[in-house]
Amino acid sequence: NFLPPDFSEFPHFIMPLMNTMFISIIATTIASTFAMVAAFLMARTTTPHPVVRIIVRGIVTFFRSVPFLLWAAISVIILGVGLLPGIVGLTLFGGAFLARVYAESIEEIDPETVEAVSSTGASYVHILKHAILPQFLPSFYSWTLFMFEINIRASAILGIVGAGGIGVLIKETMDMFNYAQTGMIILMIVVMILCIEYVTTKLRARLI
Repeated sequence: NFLPPDFSEFPHFIMPLMNTMFISIIATTIASTFAMVAAFLMARTTTPHPVVRIIVRGIVTFFRSVPFLLWAAISVIILGVGLLPGIVGLTLFGGAFLARVYAESIEEIDPETVEAVSSTGASYVHILKHAILPQFLPSFYSWTLFMFEINIRASAILGIVGAGGIGVLIKETMDMFNYAQTGMIILMIVVMILCIEYVTTKLRARLI
């Protein structure tokens, strides 16, 4: 019943697909910003104090332990149906995930470079700027683009809990047993994901 896909309503599905892209871009941008701050606080080599590291790591672990779909469902209850709950859900989960991998990347950088800059009497901020950030940026680009790809896939099913995007149409068409249109939506998602993977692969090759 899913084949052949029904493209008769294709123009009406373009905007929800763009909303899915919008959710992913906004969520990844916000998540990576907060994750970078959290990563510097929780990484052994950059944390200002061990107690700060333990507290931040505990908060990050809590947010990472809850699936993004559950965060989105909770956000729908609090904020109502729409795109915002989807952005919040992906931001909370994605930010926690990125904070963890960012912190691990920071801890793996060459300590000799940090020691060399520190020996000049540089401040904490200058050490971050001249010794840690240059080594961390390739990992930052790689993990952020990877998170964006994950968010594209995840945002496609956020509509199941009422969090906006193309997933709303998947649920609606399946509830109405209009499986040919569901097949068309799935095909649109697959094409979008393949395009995104192609673009991110090119960006990763250029940035890293």
